[in-house]
This record gives sequence, structure tokens and C-alpha cells, in this order.
Amino acid sequence: MGLRVGRHNFAYVTYDASSDVIYAKYDSTPSARREPTPEEHVWLFDEDGRFHGIALMEPRERLEREGAVYVSLPSGERERVVGVEFTVRGAG
Repeated sequence: MGLRVGRHNFAYVTYDASSDVIYAKYDSTPSARREPTPEEHVWLFDEDGRFHGIALMEPRERLEREGAVYVSLPSGERERVVGVEFTVRGAG
């Protein structure tokens, strides 16, 4: 299962449980540039400068504290991340 953030569907999803970080990208292409989001997540961009993924910081902690994970996209929309619960629980 992937993650969805607004109109973006990320099929390549990995969860590092020891660091509590989810990496969600369109594919396995390496990221060339990273930028922080207002929520302290990280936007991922490819070598051509196109947005291609996101690193969600502390998703398990945010789920427990806030009941959901939200992120602002580079275009400005603030969206709830769909699929976080499944990703985090699947690692346990």
C-alpha cells in the first residue's frame, strides 16, 4: 500500500521504525534536493527540481499525539496524509 497526500499518490514507501521516519516517493529514483516543510517534514525533489516525494518525520508520535499526520505541499495546500496508520502498524 502506498501513501496519498492530496492529489499525490506515492507507491514507493518505506518506514524506518527505529528512526520513526516514512519515506514516500513516486519511484525509487534518488532525491537530489531536500527542503523542510512548515511541519518539520522534508520535501524531496529529483535532479530536475521536480517534487517527487516526502519524508514524514515522527509519524508514529504524531499519530499518537494528534490522531493524524498533516503536511503542507510545495504548492501551499495543507493535507492529511492517508495511509500512515497502515504503514506504521505494518512495521510492528
